Amino acid sequence: MNDAIELREPDRVPIYGLVDNWALSNGGITLKEALSDVEKEYQAYSKTLTDYPFDAALSVGVTFPMNFVSALGGGIYNNEMETLQIATGQSEIMTAEEYDDLIADPTRFFRDVIIPRKHAIFQTGTTEEKFGKFANAITKFLEFGQSREMLTKRYREEHGLPIPNGANIFMPGDIIMDYLRDFKGIMSDIKKRPEKLTQACNAMGEVLIPYTFGSMMGKNPDESYIQLFLHLPQFIRPKEFEKIYWPSFKKYVETFAGAGFKILILFEKNWMHLHDYLQDLPKGHVIGFFEEDDLRIAKKKLGDTMCIAGGLKTNNLYYSSKEECIDLAKGLIDDLAPGGGFVFAPDKVLAGPNDAKPENLKAVTEFIVEYGVYDK
Repeated sequence: MNDAIELREPDRVPIYGLVDNWALSNGGITLKEALSDVEKEYQAYSKTLTDYPFDAALSVGVTFPMNFVSALGGGIYNNEMETLQIATGQSEIMTAEEYDDLIADPTRFFRDVIIPRKHAIFQTGTTEEKFGKFANAITKFLEFGQSREMLTKRYREEHGLPIPNGANIFMPGDIIMDYLRDFKGIMSDIKKRPEKLTQACNAMGEVLIPYTFGSMMGKNPDESYIQLFLHLPQFIRPKEFEKIYWPSFKKYVETFAGAGFKILILFEKNWMHLHDYLQDLPKGHVIGFFEEDDLRIAKKKLGDTMCIAGGLKTNNLYYSSKEECIDLAKGLIDDLAPGGGFVFAPDKVLAGPNDAKPENLKAVTEFIVEYGVYDK
């Protein structure tokens, strides 16, 4: 993996297990069971992550601390589904008039305004009762973090499989959309108050940097990657991206690349209109997973900057035959592997049972183990 990220040819094209809740259906358990029994969670995910010849994987298990959120009285995620999905219309909890407070001190604003407003446990009961419920929620959060560390160790010791998930981070613009203003609110802000939105992104970026350094403390940069999940830019024009999103995002990536870290970025949906900006990211530190971009164009434009990852569409993994999937994989290897800097993965995180047929995924990954070898 590190050879590919650093834009060198490895011995073989690496295969990344971009797997989330698909592992639950593949492992025969429900999301509810996974959230209540970490051993069942491990058995389901380990079956999925070791049935296929993955060289690394996205996550040890369920990717979001739902028990912590439930203990707070709920949040924006709908845990009635078998995949973690944001419940639309649930995240516009900050008004446009509050941008100045957010800009002045993001930490204080979240602590003193947003968290009490958002979570039910702070809205009724005595101060003592609220404190007790919050202490219980913090315990759930710590248990989640400890279980992720334990599972990461088990994968490495029992299966030799690295899970290089050092920290999961959202960029400021995505946090504002997902947790403060919702989609409708932030789209209005981009048009009506872009200066305030830009200032808020920059102020929040200054908080995210020390937070991430704290999360990565003591971790080996070659074994633990910073993972970014980016989704606002797919909806905005290049000039809006340049003004609002790009400054804090670029500074963040440059800061951690400069400190020797590797950054795994999921570029959700289509980023082809923003490739010119991405060419300015630090070279040899980023692995970019692209969902809808033409990877051949992405490799041509960005291959000297970052490792390109992705490939086979989930639609093909579910609806096509094994032979068709292998033919598509062969074409991707032929076109994208030469020169290194390519990692094979599905085009999207495998979240639901219809994202891939196990037999197709197995056929494709086993084919790549044989066909994706570099001639030295």
